[in-house]
Amino acid sequence: MAQRNPLIYNDNAGQLQEVSVDDQINVGIVSAVAFSNVQTVVSPVSLANTSYNYAMFGPIAVSGVGTISVATGVTYAVL
Repeated sequence: MAQRNPLIYNDNAGQLQEVSVDDQINVGIVSAVAFSNVQTVVSPVSLANTSYNYAMFGPIAVSGVGTISVATGVTYAVL
């Protein structure tokens, strides 16, 4: 299955666009029936915004050109 990225409305372009994999989305408090993430990271992911903590649900595999880069001062956990 292809990776799915959230859609946003870009005012400048006047169109719906996928959020970039390395972009940040500030959604505040989120509640849902279920949360999910990909099981295998196949493209580079950069966790560099020191204003955020990051987490993924595991197990997580990294394949091909996939990497997970965690910047100094950033917290990342696999739950």
